[in-house]
Amino acid sequence: GTVWSAHDELLHRPVALKRIWLGPDGDLERATREAQASARLKHPAIVRLYEVVSANDAFYLISELVEGETLAHLIAADDLQDEEILEIGLALTEALAHAHAQRVIHRDIKPQNVLVPDRVEESGGAAKLTDFGGASLVGEDVLTRPGDVLGTLAYMAPEQAEGGKVGEAADLYSLALVLYEAFSGINPVRGATPAATARRIGRPFESLARRRGDLPRALTHALDTALSPSPPDRGTVDRLRLVLAETLER
Repeated sequence: GTVWSAHDELLHRPVALKRIWLGPDGDLERATREAQASARLKHPAIVRLYEVVSANDAFYLISELVEGETLAHLIAADDLQDEEILEIGLALTEALAHAHAQRVIHRDIKPQNVLVPDRVEESGGAAKLTDFGGASLVGEDVLTRPGDVLGTLAYMAPEQAEGGKVGEAADLYSLALVLYEAFSGINPVRGATPAATARRIGRPFESLARRRGDLPRALTHALDTALSPSPPDRGTVDRLRLVLAETLER
């Protein structure tokens, strides 16, 4: 889709307007699924959906407008302190816990889908998760066939890259990889080409504990554990949230 900043003339507020084209190659089911997933969620660390409009050959999602930068931009600019990354990580674990409680699996967590507001509202978090276009709704019909792969290669959990069943553990893996990149400045899975990236998925890479030995051991252990190739070995989003909160408090 294409996203604009816009103005709601009825309610007199700024909004984000996402237009999803539904021409010959458009996908009404997937556009509808994004709206359904977003409509289930109401959390300060998730971009809020206000309204959905279907018109002619396009589908429009009107959402909260977040003034700020993507996490991808801030990582590339090396513009984050460790404390800020902890705050962002804490907000994202809380967002994911809420989404999973509402039976929504995001499936495409990456720095480009994390917005960091210029100003944090009293009820808001340090970051907002957006773009549920690839989300799956637990208990609903799937929109992919067995073996299909949906998501962003450099942030996929191994089971997701293999076209297997994707659940909460895959979101946890992707989030841990995003935080690994934020703390270290590199994504250890990304290769020079998509093929090189694909070959690295699921293979061992340098632990965050070794790359950032100055960070608290409990933090690096929790993130390295969440990056285990096997889903049952990754722990839980709640466990990672607790470690982030304790580290931030200290």
